[in-house]
Amino acid sequence: MSRKLDVGCGKSKDQSFTGIDLFDWPGVDIVWDLEKFPWPVEDNSYDYIRINHVIEHINDQVGFFSEIHRIASHNATVHIETPHFSSSNSWADLTHVRHLSLFFTDAITGNGYLGDRTGKYQLISRRVNFGAVLGSMRARLIAGLFGYEKWERYAFNMPARNIYIDLQVVKED
Repeated sequence: MSRKLDVGCGKSKDQSFTGIDLFDWPGVDIVWDLEKFPWPVEDNSYDYIRINHVIEHINDQVGFFSEIHRIASHNATVHIETPHFSSSNSWADLTHVRHLSLFFTDAITGNGYLGDRTGKYQLISRRVNFGAVLGSMRARLIAGLFGYEKWERYAFNMPARNIYIDLQVVKED
């Protein structure tokens, strides 16, 4: 049986997940401030962790990812969804404290310089959703031909919507 955690689950938590959130919404299993460490969760508790539209609200991302690593089992999948920095949604919410690039997890994956502080992660996949608007065709073309790094240099001229990143937790024996 898979053990799944929805971090910042909000009001519409999937019942197959354990949900942790700052607010005591109906269905929330653990009410907790996600920037107060440690969370009231046992080590190695979850095989799948979903972080949808939460990471942009977190000031202490090193502490946050360290805590995710602590509560995840070895080889757990961490799925992250967040607005891209070029999205108007990234800037429309007063509680967003971070505006993130498609490459924001590079510092904690592979040989990233923060891996010793956050725990080790491997990148499984990353992608960006450009939306269905006509201007997104140009962004898709640039990203397809020249890569995401090139597109991101001009992202405010060709905005995206959301970033989707999947990581795998790596724990030493």
